[in-house]
Amino acid sequence: MHNVCKWLPQALRGNGLWGRLGAGISGLHRVKIQGAIEKIGMAGFKAHFVTAAAVGGLVGTHLLQEQLLEPQGVLAGFFLAILGGLLPDVDADNSTLLALAMTVAAMIVSFLVMFSQSDRFDAVQLVSLWLGCYLFFKWAVFGVVTRLTTHRGIFHSIPAAVLGGLLAVLLLHRLFGWHIRSAWLGGGFVWLGYMVHLILDEVTSLNMFGFRGIRHSLGSALKFRSPDLFPTLGVYFAILLSVPLLPDSAGLWDYLSSVVAWQGMGW
Repeated sequence: MHNVCKWLPQALRGNGLWGRLGAGISGLHRVKIQGAIEKIGMAGFKAHFVTAAAVGGLVGTHLLQEQLLEPQGVLAGFFLAILGGLLPDVDADNSTLLALAMTVAAMIVSFLVMFSQSDRFDAVQLVSLWLGCYLFFKWAVFGVVTRLTTHRGIFHSIPAAVLGGLLAVLLLHRLFGWHIRSAWLGGGFVWLGYMVHLILDEVTSLNMFGFRGIRHSLGSALKFRSPDLFPTLGVYFAILLSVPLLPDSAGLWDYLSSVVAWQGMGW
């Protein structure tokens, strides 16, 4: 028996019949492990998607009640919150999760572009515009970003959420022609969805309903820098560059702080 115990591990690592059997068993275990990782990633995607959608919908409904948004603005804010909730996953190391997140994000951005040009083009041109934007954002923009980022890097950070919101304000106002107030609110929805994603990651890292203790990923989402210096400096530098380009927000904050705007909250 002792000799068999010594021979079997060596045989399973060899090149013969037993070696091929060992390789098959090892491959099966790798497939099972990869499948488990894929399921965890999909569950995380669903949680981020649903939570960002729920928070965006609740905030949009409240702004509608306070007459800060029109119904179409609530719908746009809803999708912008979902977009913000998916943006941190452009650095995901799960191929299925990454592809799904990029697909949904590219679709949302493409619809925003198409709707902003609805009064300038006919139906065929609008469909062509949507398709071109979708291919550009999914394969060009997101493709470059994924090659330059690492999982749980600077994209999973508070300054990245701020930058995402500010860039959304700039794009919505300068490119899509949104009114200043609408652009700032739209950027706020992107920032909100982004922060929901980061907070949910930290809550998940606490493993509150598990029995294996706190995960080592705790603190890797709600942070102000990444271990890599240059991406961190790049995000902060991009924030500084975007600030002078932002539309004037003084009137927005006055409006938001007015008694009329907050009377529903008892302020």
